[in-house]
Amino acid sequence: MNATDPVSRMQQTWPGGLLSLITRASEASRSQGDNLYLVGGAVRDLLLGRSSTDLDLVVEGDAVGLARMLAPNFTGRFVAHPRFGTATFKQGGWSLDLVSARSETYLRPGALPVVRPGSIREDLLRRDFSINAMAVRLSPNPQTPGSLLDPCRGRDDLEGRLIRILHPSSFTDDATRILRALRYEQRLNFKLETGTRKLLRRD
Repeated sequence: MNATDPVSRMQQTWPGGLLSLITRASEASRSQGDNLYLVGGAVRDLLLGRSSTDLDLVVEGDAVGLARMLAPNFTGRFVAHPRFGTATFKQGGWSLDLVSARSETYLRPGALPVVRPGSIREDLLRRDFSINAMAVRLSPNPQTPGSLLDPCRGRDDLEGRLIRILHPSSFTDDATRILRALRYEQRLNFKLETGTRKLLRRD
């Protein structure tokens, strides 16, 4: 695994327009007293030294409000989705989604989740696999960005090249995670963690 810290690699490899948008998002969220994080697959890929063009930012606050603060100075395509608390920025070959931190509860297997505002930790714990449940803090202190939040030990699983679900009901809550587990196994040349493999076969 690439040992370069994720912020340094981000600054070295991402296009200037994307970095400018993220910097402005960090500054705007700080002005609102909110925390902003780079999350999920982009963090995983940075730690692996892989390129990533679909990025996710999570704010512990109003994502749509923050996005609308950024939109007037953005020259690419911008779409807000107030109903879902999300917004998307697209330019060139990259796409960035800005989302409010949330928690999810599944009332029965396969049901759509009940969503409510949450913390970044709750947002990470609702995700599919440990390697996708990491975040890099981008604000409120722009002088010291880059602290890695890793409540599910995803970095250890990157080192071990393992795909691990976060809880035993993961596949019954959302059966599409079965397909995603196999896709990541093949695409990243990882292995299913033993317990994950057993639960995948069960479900």
